[in-house]
Amino acid sequence: MADMEEKLSGDFLFDLQYIRAGVSQLAAETAALVEALNNLGDHRHGALVDAFRRIIGEVEDILNRRREIPKAPLTISFDHINLDMAEMVGGKNANLGEVRTRVALPVPPGFAISTYAYKVFLDYNQIAARIDDLLGFWRIDDLDGLVLVSEELKSMINQSQVPPELDGAIKEAYEELCLQWQNRPLLAVRSSAVGEDLSLTFAGQYASYLNVPPGETTGRYKDILASLFTPRALFYYKTRGFNEEEMAMGAAVLPMVNARASGVLFTRQPEAAGRDAALINAVWGLGRYAVGGIIEPDYYLVAHDPPGKVLEQRIPAKEVMLINAAGSGVEEAPVPPEKVRAPCLEARHLQELARWAVTLEAHYQRAQDVEWALDFEDRLWLLQSRQLHIPGKGPPERTRTLKQYPVLLDSGSVACRGVGAGPVVMVRRDEDLKNFPQGGVLVARHTSPKYVTVMPQAAAIITDHGSPTGHMALLAREFQVPTILAAGNATQILQPGQEVTVDANYNNVYAGIIPELLEPKQPMSDELGDSPVFRTLKEVLKKVIPLNLINPQSDTFTPGHCCTIHDLVRYAHEYSMREMFNLTADEVADSAEVVDLDSGLPFKVRILDLGGGIKRGWKSKVRPEQITSLPFKAFWQGLAAMRWPQGKPEGTKSLSSVFVKSEEEVAQGAEPYRDQSYVVLSHNYMNFSIRLGYHLSTVEAYVSDQLNDNYITFTFRGGGSTPERRERRARLIEAIIDSMDLHYERKGDTIKARIAKYPPEQMAQKLILIGKLTLYTKQLDMVLFSEGIADWYIKDFLREHVGVKP
Repeated sequence: MADMEEKLSGDFLFDLQYIRAGVSQLAAETAALVEALNNLGDHRHGALVDAFRRIIGEVEDILNRRREIPKAPLTISFDHINLDMAEMVGGKNANLGEVRTRVALPVPPGFAISTYAYKVFLDYNQIAARIDDLLGFWRIDDLDGLVLVSEELKSMINQSQVPPELDGAIKEAYEELCLQWQNRPLLAVRSSAVGEDLSLTFAGQYASYLNVPPGETTGRYKDILASLFTPRALFYYKTRGFNEEEMAMGAAVLPMVNARASGVLFTRQPEAAGRDAALINAVWGLGRYAVGGIIEPDYYLVAHDPPGKVLEQRIPAKEVMLINAAGSGVEEAPVPPEKVRAPCLEARHLQELARWAVTLEAHYQRAQDVEWALDFEDRLWLLQSRQLHIPGKGPPERTRTLKQYPVLLDSGSVACRGVGAGPVVMVRRDEDLKNFPQGGVLVARHTSPKYVTVMPQAAAIITDHGSPTGHMALLAREFQVPTILAAGNATQILQPGQEVTVDANYNNVYAGIIPELLEPKQPMSDELGDSPVFRTLKEVLKKVIPLNLINPQSDTFTPGHCCTIHDLVRYAHEYSMREMFNLTADEVADSAEVVDLDSGLPFKVRILDLGGGIKRGWKSKVRPEQITSLPFKAFWQGLAAMRWPQGKPEGTKSLSSVFVKSEEEVAQGAEPYRDQSYVVLSHNYMNFSIRLGYHLSTVEAYVSDQLNDNYITFTFRGGGSTPERRERRARLIEAIIDSMDLHYERKGDTIKARIAKYPPEQMAQKLILIGKLTLYTKQLDMVLFSEGIADWYIKDFLREHVGVKP
């Protein structure tokens, strides 16, 4: 449960398969727990079985929901498309139709091949179920399996046939396009997947084809469908939180513009979004070289008002360009010498593009990323518009360059602000992306959308060439990876394995790791937090995490009031202890007895002695000094050594508030001194299940002269405070047990620790400390209201009880 809850932080990659596997494991283990309780209690808890089936059924209903592809015509003209039709035609088509019909900017006529056509294609070839099976089989943490799944999926698409009715619809739509364009053009056939170019870009992940003869349109359409399943596209859709059924592909079909120049318009500069200025990149010929980072484009920063006023301008040499090839396809050609250092755009073009920027922002109410082309008749065409991701904040206020540290690089363009540090990982070919280390700094000559597969673990990215308007830059902003492009000679100056700090706030790369520059991880973006897989996990966890069964003495502490898996576990834990400690004399060994602990402390403990744990002759109650269990004596020594509250603490309403956070929780039934704790003992063994208020700890230990048999396990789960206070308490416990040399694992607010094979004297000392820690953490509900306070209490415990000077 803690592992699944932790995923909502946004710091971890997971997919729908992770949720399904987690639910399956929870269901199996909870079912075993319910069955074990019924076996222990002579089937007195049959109602818990019904509650389990009800809750698991509700969880499975959430997981089994599917989004159906809406039924639609196989092709739809741009003149009949708007943004509301995104699920029907895909994001790119929806935006093009919106801009053409509602914004009235110059989008070429064209048509969409609908997402319903994709469904028709799958059904005709009877491959939908197999695709779902393969996608369901692959897990996001299995990158080797990703390649195998990708190859099989692409092979299935390539071997399939386009249904005759779809082929006919595409040909008919092309004839209508010819009437609008007033000739028979070659075509641009581009991907338009569900979700593409909406809240997420999918930049460069899917195929697009330029200068396509009309007779090859259906073949290129199949290639676009196959591009759904390339390794990097599959990885992107998984990491961005999409379900399998949302991988529906449409296609955009437009006349091929014979471009004199092309490029990208950002209606606002991402790294200075508060400034009313648009960023324009331009190259000669087709725009693929601009967005792909092949050459450095012209750079213009122009004002919104007066439109097109140049604020900044850089015109680099542009030696080559991409042009339409004779007959079909595209080819690289040299730029004529007189144009190599000439600007691609004149003042009137900049003015028109600036007016586009203002118009688009007014319509969409957010910044836009636009692809455009200028034809040989001096007409500007809008070829794509999508949401532009803007960083949430500007650079921190500090000195631009820290002169006390060696600066390795200080040039380039910032694509995504932030600071990252780690060893340099030189990427010269695709194979270098395999086994990319967590926290590596990716260094390459050119940008590439392929780098998306390592962005989740990359600390930063530096490239010699590239543009902030390119596809990879868009992806870096989505993944919030500090990125510097066009650094010039990074691949020559930096060495593989060299540790560097990349300051993409002020465009510097330093030698070594500079902790003072490193920033806290940015919170998860709203778009990712609202993605389908995150929404699914949130819904599932509503049926898993909340604890409603709080007070065992309440009339509502029943199976019928269980609403979550946590409730089932809480009920089973409480009643398994009751059943075990209510065993009759005939049901336990002759040497076993059940007694209560009379400690003089506000702490109810019931003891099951399996033999040798208690001095003989005691009936219903024992004092701590009458207990002979070696691990219990050490643990209790630590527990009793701490100051237990005896009166009303200053500033609190009641004694219970030491263990319970608020009056509201007390009103809900959390009564710490009435909650029962249980311990199973023998001379060498202890299993102590401790509950005070919302806190549950379990300490199990075996201590003897046989060193190899000795062990201690400690488990803590963090109670009913706010998530922030639970997080602070878990961090406090983690820091303390780390100083005690215990091996531990933390998931959210759950901590498990273990130590083994120490001599009995050292085991006893560890148990004394764990006893102190157990009570210490339970008295902090009121006071862990800040990170600074948590740090103070960590230092306090280490100083007073561990003898460590933090």
